[in-house]
Amino acid sequence: MSTHRSGIAGATRHVLANGMVALIQRNPTTPTVSVRGELRIGAVHEPASQSGLAVFTGAALIRGAGERSYQQIVAETEARGCSVNAGGGLHSSGFGAKALTEDLPLVIEILADMLARPTFPAHEVEKLRAQFLLGLRESEQETGTQASRAARELLYPPEHPYSRLSSGSVATVQDLGRDDLLRFHEGYHPAGGAVAVVGDVEPAAVIELLEQYLGGWARPGEPPALDLAPVPPLETIRRRDIPMAGKVQSDLIWAVHGLRRSDPDFYAAMLANMILGRLGLGGRLGENVREKQGMAYYCYSGLEADVGTGPWSAVAGVNPANVERAIAAVLHEVAQFVAEGPTEQELADARSYLTGSMVLGLETNDGIAGTLLAIERYGLGLDFVERYPAIIEGVSREQIVETARRYLTTDRYVLAVAGPPASGGEGTGA
Repeated sequence: MSTHRSGIAGATRHVLANGMVALIQRNPTTPTVSVRGELRIGAVHEPASQSGLAVFTGAALIRGAGERSYQQIVAETEARGCSVNAGGGLHSSGFGAKALTEDLPLVIEILADMLARPTFPAHEVEKLRAQFLLGLRESEQETGTQASRAARELLYPPEHPYSRLSSGSVATVQDLGRDDLLRFHEGYHPAGGAVAVVGDVEPAAVIELLEQYLGGWARPGEPPALDLAPVPPLETIRRRDIPMAGKVQSDLIWAVHGLRRSDPDFYAAMLANMILGRLGLGGRLGENVREKQGMAYYCYSGLEADVGTGPWSAVAGVNPANVERAIAAVLHEVAQFVAEGPTEQELADARSYLTGSMVLGLETNDGIAGTLLAIERYGLGLDFVERYPAIIEGVSREQIVETARRYLTTDRYVLAVAGPPASGGEGTGA
């Protein structure tokens, strides 16, 4: 454990000529190397009318890059037993690779081509779009997807990127073409981006390699700004019921506005969320709503805290006949947690789980690379892993109660229910 901690703290941080940050950690215990990176452009930067563009562009990077076709990229990497990947997300677009140490130059070269010189062949874009549309049509028939879409629309104003799913919809993705991908790719900018390389490597040699293949990739100006619209506070209860014929299960999502990753309340909120709906089989929500009352097939909570104020939610899949009782049970558990806070045992278990999972996450090259990226993304400092247990231990029960009371309101929230048609429709109360 201490080896991993001191290892992360001793990682090499180097800024490439183009402004991209390189983070290198030597791990001589394995003959492999993992590469993970991200650029600060994502679905938050796409117009609402082109929802899904960031994800589509990220997925298309591998479909042809530099002098290589998609088939050549796949054949060349598979022949060496390595892999490369890329994809778009909400706030960033990610890329990565896994390889034997001796094949690191090959995967870095291909990744550099994917980032800086994607070709977006028209026939590959068409094939990819067909796959995306098939997946979207399937997901749009799922009660969970419909409830999630509705909850976001209720929680955020239409101009806010959090008001929609980053995967887009059939309506928006079907109109995306090669020109749209080329235009969005123009926003790919190395400055503000980061790449982590972890494995049996020498940091100096990796820096030389990255400078050779990535350092020369330049873009004029600054990376795209992140300009999130302000989120007006909830003043009441907003509910939407989405009738879906032929379904045997209803999905419900209760949600309020959460907080940013940089908020001083973040760690207290993380512990509160862990106790409310994550620990074990789903925290208090899972234990009481699902296990004891048998009200749900699953029930848990989620906290999305990043650059902006993401949702803090409780999610349940229920028998359609139990929807109203399940809603009441979820509200009861949230209200009780707000009123009483965690027990000492719950707090001890949550602290133990969070510190333990941090250690587990550092047992693979990929896990270390992901941790290094997160440290860079949020400006946590390379000694973050060493400080983390003390941070978690330092959150008091009182702070958790105060944070829960500040955010988990049971008189102002949104509620989305998708499932078999029932009496009633869209309303304002639960």
